[in-house]
Amino acid sequence: MFYIQGVLDLLANRCLASGTNAWTDTDHTCYTMTNAGSEGFLKLLPVYVEHVLYPTLTESGYITEVHHVSGEGENAGVVYCEMQGRENTGESRCHLAMLRALYPGTCGYKSETGGIMKNLRESTSHQKVCDYHRDYYRPENLCLIITGHVKPEDVFEALGPLEEKILQKGKLPEFTRPWQNIVPPLDATVEKCLPYPADEEDSGIVLIAFRGPLAKDQYRFQSLAVLQEYLSDTAISPLQKLFVETEDPYCSDVSSSVIENSESCLYFMFQDVNTEKLRDIKPKFLEVMKKTMTDSLDMTRMQNIIHKKVLEALNNVEECPHDSIAFIIIGDFLYGDTKEDLESRVKNISLFKKMKSESEDYWRDLMKSYYSDKPMLL
Repeated sequence: MFYIQGVLDLLANRCLASGTNAWTDTDHTCYTMTNAGSEGFLKLLPVYVEHVLYPTLTESGYITEVHHVSGEGENAGVVYCEMQGRENTGESRCHLAMLRALYPGTCGYKSETGGIMKNLRESTSHQKVCDYHRDYYRPENLCLIITGHVKPEDVFEALGPLEEKILQKGKLPEFTRPWQNIVPPLDATVEKCLPYPADEEDSGIVLIAFRGPLAKDQYRFQSLAVLQEYLSDTAISPLQKLFVETEDPYCSDVSSSVIENSESCLYFMFQDVNTEKLRDIKPKFLEVMKKTMTDSLDMTRMQNIIHKKVLEALNNVEECPHDSIAFIIIGDFLYGDTKEDLESRVKNISLFKKMKSESEDYWRDLMKSYYSDKPMLL
């Protein structure tokens, strides 16, 4: 019964679950389900986990879900069509090029999670999908995160038959946990010019990226997230004032983000940059950063940003407690090794409160450590 297409969602509905879902990030794939009450959850959980560990992976399913050529001679498939809709957008091409340059050598962080259309057409196959599942969809590489009102002993009882099935499979080949290798260093600044299709040719995108701290160093990682918001968020931020809020703007907006990899990524994005000013962004950016490092910082605004982070964290726990806890555990499962690693993620409010007591020198030193005379990607 469990191997009939669509039966999982039918069972989910009968167990008062809002269906099932999944997403793929660079370093993990997460399968989710949400139930009203523990009774239906305990009935659906072992079925769901069994589907993940022991799917049928039929060739017909690959043809439908990944890639095939239609009767009209057109490339089709769910995954292929998804990538067709975004692979060649300016934002997607620039973001992928940034990661490929920022993480040189052999490194999974430079991968496109949805696949590249050329690879989907020419080299991806049903057998490769089966091989990938065999190598990575193993019990020792799986983390089961359960949030909500459910008794642990009931969970163990529900999973008992599945555990027996896993043991009956016998000993598996030796397993090497992924994402534990040292990330190749970025030794020098890299500049790339990347064309992309657009309706008009009068503007472009500029990304400036740096390597950040290790994912385990949550205090410094979260501090940099605050610092980048200070530098780029709202009209009174240093970058917005020079690049946007001026009579002759360089771009329409400046934003920033941090990506939590084992060795993180810090980047700034300049959107709708006038083509005549594309090459002016880097020197002006370095000028602003140097000036910000030497001038007095607006510590009142810094305190306000940290306070906003605290309110956001509290609001997330109140409105989406299950997701908030799950995301914390995912990060720890991927990169945490010790009890202290987990505590630093769970007690994020304490981290923000500690940041409030930091002096101006702390933030200035943080800028110098990661943005001053460091290899960068433009």
